[in-house]
Amino acid sequence: MNTNSIITKGESESVIVVNDDVNGPPVIQEFFSKLNINIEKNRWTCCCNICSLSVTDTYRTTSNFLKHIKTKHRLAFDEWKNSTNNKRQQLLTNSLIRNLIINMSLPLSIVNNESFMNFMLDIDPKYKMINRRDITRSFLPIMYKKCIKKLQDICNRSKYVSLTLDIWSDRRMRSYFGITLHTIIDDQYKTYVLSFERLKGKHSGDKLAAEFDRVIQMYNLKDKLVRIVTDNASNNQAAFDNLILSGFEEYFNDIDDDQSERETSDEDSDNNELYGNSQLQAEEVNDDIYGTTLSAPAEQEFLRLPCFSHCLQLVVNDGIKAAGGALSSLKKVADLAKLAHTSTSFTERLEEQKYSIPLANRTRWNSQFQTVKKVINRKILEDFVSLFELFNEATVLTQGECYATVSLVAPTILGILFDLEREHASSNLSLVSLCEALLSSLKARFSGLLRHFEIDVPFAFYSMSERFSDPIFLIAPLLDACFKLLWLHNLQLAIKLRVIEKIHSTFVRFFSKLNFSVSQPEEADESNVAEQDISDMMTKHVDPTTKRKCLFPYLNDTKKISFDEKSKVLVELDAFLPERSNENNLLFLKKNLYPSLYELSLKYLSVPATSAPIERIFSKSGFIMRPHRASLTSKNVCLLTFLKCNSVLL
Repeated sequence: MNTNSIITKGESESVIVVNDDVNGPPVIQEFFSKLNINIEKNRWTCCCNICSLSVTDTYRTTSNFLKHIKTKHRLAFDEWKNSTNNKRQQLLTNSLIRNLIINMSLPLSIVNNESFMNFMLDIDPKYKMINRRDITRSFLPIMYKKCIKKLQDICNRSKYVSLTLDIWSDRRMRSYFGITLHTIIDDQYKTYVLSFERLKGKHSGDKLAAEFDRVIQMYNLKDKLVRIVTDNASNNQAAFDNLILSGFEEYFNDIDDDQSERETSDEDSDNNELYGNSQLQAEEVNDDIYGTTLSAPAEQEFLRLPCFSHCLQLVVNDGIKAAGGALSSLKKVADLAKLAHTSTSFTERLEEQKYSIPLANRTRWNSQFQTVKKVINRKILEDFVSLFELFNEATVLTQGECYATVSLVAPTILGILFDLEREHASSNLSLVSLCEALLSSLKARFSGLLRHFEIDVPFAFYSMSERFSDPIFLIAPLLDACFKLLWLHNLQLAIKLRVIEKIHSTFVRFFSKLNFSVSQPEEADESNVAEQDISDMMTKHVDPTTKRKCLFPYLNDTKKISFDEKSKVLVELDAFLPERSNENNLLFLKKNLYPSLYELSLKYLSVPATSAPIERIFSKSGFIMRPHRASLTSKNVCLLTFLKCNSVLL
């Protein structure tokens, strides 16, 4: 307790005068002031703020103070008591909804459960349990509106944003349209759910475009949007929901999903919708319709990019079809893994050896790969694991959310391609057909990207393969200090120099589209430029816009930069390339030194490489819509999913 001073009155009495803002009992803080404490007599005295009467009581006892307020100022006391109880009531109610119902996805009906009500009585006997309908009709909508307001503020603060989107169906075959936001704020990668809404009727292009346009306008994102990442329109999530390694078909037989008893007492159910016992699945989306809403970038850039992980999994699928040589071994692995999860005696023997075999998952091919890797003991399985090792690593790395992932795409594809070519050239490779199938599929599905490196690829084999020709995949590694130009080291020197020149031109062109002023950094001058062949090639002055006739010159709105501005940008680039640090956020740490590179990073490194973020939203929604909660209304599914995935804003 803080004090002003000590006043001594003779030898038998000591009085301590305490400040008015004393951290005392609530009743004293609310109604009294001028608190005096007599240590010798163990008494304290206060002055009533309402009637100015002095009230005394035994030190640390408040009965006289309460009696005075109750008898003399009953109305004020009742108002204060109700207010105090309301604060406690609100605190517990908000905590119950936020932590138990939203974050933990417990059923809404928990508030009607007798055991839970008894538990809350132990927490606070005065707490009045809320009604289930109040949660769905009042509390959740209010929290939703507050969350939308915070998201709008975040979008206003964001300079550049990218989106992932997709359609998903729950267990009752009701469709939902989800959109996630990806941006960089205060040099931190941020991901939020912008929209998760019910989609009724046929999924026509006009309907999807209208919903997409509504979200764009609601958050005012039209002039900030960099890229949209989605599943492949013709080869979407549904195409490889059941991607199974050869030999693993019987592994998944008799393995049923959780069919727990669903809640039939849920009063908030939709009577006009029938429940279907179907699996949660993603719906096919015609993603090209979004180009009708927002104009796509010019010069071979695409507004929409395909999901890198999905394309990579399709390459894996093509290879699995050609894995006939490994079929016998893979079947034995699958039988062994299944035994480890069905036989108690076998499991106990594994535990005695401190060994375990991971459970394979039907919807994630690399979980089956990890199962094979765990029980590997034959040459043919060693080759199988070796061929798929980098695919597995790429699948995991490119689905991150707290770091740049678009910069991983081009280095990953080149790394996998060269690794497969080395494996194919090996004289002791047992799975030659599998390796050839993977090489062929990789070149076909990523032909747009590989053509930049003068690699022979099929022409227009897959419709979406050309989307990987987007120059963002060339410029992104340059802005990531982990890669810079190191990922080009396996290319032949002549090809490497031509690719570097192309990256240089792309870099200057991308910078020309930024609408901000760059001042010459004090430390990044000509003396800091390293004398390297690669740097010289990168800074060689090449005008990226060749003069030519144009039928509609007024449609080309690319901002042209002066020679001086271009020189400053290239000086920054020369100073950045020799940096020894390989931190992927190096440009964030040295943004004052490299302002133009930093601005490019904010714009292009915020683009996710995959649509995994929206798939994670669907997974969380699927957990909310568990079999025993199948009577949840679509409105409540939307509210709970949106709030759960944006819980950091609550």
